[in-house]
Amino acid sequence: MADLSVITERVTKAVGENSGLDAVVKFDFEPEGVIHIDGMSIPNRVSNEDLPSDITIKIKLENFEKILNQDLGPKMALATGRMRLRGDIRIATRLDKVFGLAPSM
Repeated sequence: MADLSVITERVTKAVGENSGLDAVVKFDFEPEGVIHIDGMSIPNRVSNEDLPSDITIKIKLENFEKILNQDLGPKMALATGRMRLRGDIRIATRLDKVFGLAPSM
């Protein structure tokens, strides 16, 4: 399993300068930490700061890595309780574009 810094680097590359998210997203990997994506700023910013967000996605780091590797679909992760959303869930549908995933939410 990759550590938080490796996953953060992958997310930073995926998000790029302008992800099109138009939202602030937090992935909560408690207890390992968080990845915070500020998709409102140009260029977009990715950090490990625990800041307010429009949506918080709680998921284990290992399951998030499976999603990035396309070994686990986001819809399946939600359906099986491995991922929980809190906040504006419409934003979650925009994450597919950011991570190059097939539409699945």
